Amino acid sequence: MLLHSFSRFKLLRGFLSLAAANYAMKHLPLFSTAVENFALFPRLPNSTQAEAFLTSRSLMLRVARCDVCGEEVTIPFKCKYCGGTFCAEHRLPENHDCDGLDEYWNVPVNVKRRLSPQPARRSRNIGLMKYGANNTVLIICTILFFISIVAPYEMVEIFALHPRLDVLLAMPWQLITSMFLHVEFWHFFVNMFVLLFFGTELERRLGDRKYLEIFFVSGLAGNVGYIAYSYAVGSFAPALGASAAIFGVMGCLAIIAPEIRIIIFPIPIPINIRTALLLFAAYDFWMMVASYMGLFYTNVANIAHLAGLAVGLYYGKRLGRRKVRYDFYF
Repeated sequence: MLLHSFSRFKLLRGFLSLAAANYAMKHLPLFSTAVENFALFPRLPNSTQAEAFLTSRSLMLRVARCDVCGEEVTIPFKCKYCGGTFCAEHRLPENHDCDGLDEYWNVPVNVKRRLSPQPARRSRNIGLMKYGANNTVLIICTILFFISIVAPYEMVEIFALHPRLDVLLAMPWQLITSMFLHVEFWHFFVNMFVLLFFGTELERRLGDRKYLEIFFVSGLAGNVGYIAYSYAVGSFAPALGASAAIFGVMGCLAIIAPEIRIIIFPIPIPINIRTALLLFAAYDFWMMVASYMGLFYTNVANIAHLAGLAVGLYYGKRLGRRKVRYDFYF
């Protein structure tokens, strides 16, 4: 009796193992090799009958076949264009006369780009290094500053803006080169420090071409304004520095990114960029009027600041607000 019960138990265990193997072959393709070698079958006395039972029931190995040559493949390849199953030799669309590939090539290019996944490109630039236009301006200003340490008078004579028309006709490049020239350390340091942050931010929002356009147009407007002011007051002192262009950059940012807050040293209180520019503009206007009235003398081209700021505000108004993922604090 005990021996008979033990035999029935082994037979029941064998059929349960067969049922588990059948489920694995249906749902786990990689299980096929193990089933083929009978690695998971119990070593029952009637294993031959079990194999015959599986074969008769078509529960043996379920292997995919290539749609072209009919070859059995353990790891099939599925075409993403037509959905067929193929072997390694016929996996490419051109090797199995793919119908879906012909339909794919008939799709317009703009739609095809949206449908096809584009490979991710890793940027070679890191941090501030990817803002090439602003960095180029900073490098040029730095080079000219160090040269001016050695030969300050020659640099001012050749590259600074001399507001007389006869001089400009002889040396027209001064309208451009004066934007990059600094001969005093603090003038150079403050301008480069401000341009490093605000120039980078504007280029990040608008791109290098639009940034350079705003920079140069604002600087040119400041130079033209200074020339007109010089003829109005009869003073023709040379002018230099990137202040007018920087005011244009800040004016544009004040319109397209009014959420920016800055700190005016030495007051450690962050204020809105529009409020800060309003204070700067009021100060420059007062200094210009006071100098014109003869109350005191200043060697700052305040009119150039105001002209550059006006151009920056115009560009910002024309471009509109540009939202980004984070706020910028300076």
